[in-house]
Amino acid sequence: MALTLVLESGSSGPSDDGRRREAAGDCSRPRERMFEKVVTPSDVGKLNRLVVPKHLAEKHLPLPLPLPGAAGGTVLCFHDARGEAAWRFRYSYWSSSQSYVMTKGWSRYVRDKRLAAGDTVSFCRDGARLYIDCRRRRRPAAVVPVPVVPPQQQQASLQAVQQRLVVAPPPRSMKEEEEEEARSGRCLRLFGVNLELELEPEPLLLLDLQL
Repeated sequence: MALTLVLESGSSGPSDDGRRREAAGDCSRPRERMFEKVVTPSDVGKLNRLVVPKHLAEKHLPLPLPLPGAAGGTVLCFHDARGEAAWRFRYSYWSSSQSYVMTKGWSRYVRDKRLAAGDTVSFCRDGARLYIDCRRRRRPAAVVPVPVVPPQQQQASLQAVQQRLVVAPPPRSMKEEEEEEARSGRCLRLFGVNLELELEPEPLLLLDLQL
């Protein structure tokens, strides 16, 4: 049994414009927002069903009483709010869990939209036309863990680095080198050129002291 929503009209039949608006949705008025649900892991898992909160189902999608001998439930046709696709879901009431569920057709919607736990599914209507939409949950940015180094290990690493460092003396200027060579007496600067001098050792003076 399919659930059909009928709009009452004052005329005997819908006009051509009315039929076109009914087929494409009346864009001159905002759609009535019914409800939305953040899907759980079981809603997008292997159970292949969406549980509709009971108070929202009874308010916006009430089920007609089943005929004697007929199976309960109906088929709902939802149009994609972002395109022209239509989605048909088997909609029924499970007395065992006292919950309203969408079963057949729901797994295809989950697969095509790539729904994951935490995403939101919303339902709205425009007169007799039902719409379904979804939006993804914001995924947090990946955080790269930074290893924590104990203070003792940090101190040992710092000491090891300090032991490997060789402190070199600061470079001397040319003037300082010239002054040092001049003090040693082995360098003579002539016309801007340093000349190495070989100094002969002075002869030793021997004193013959006669007492």
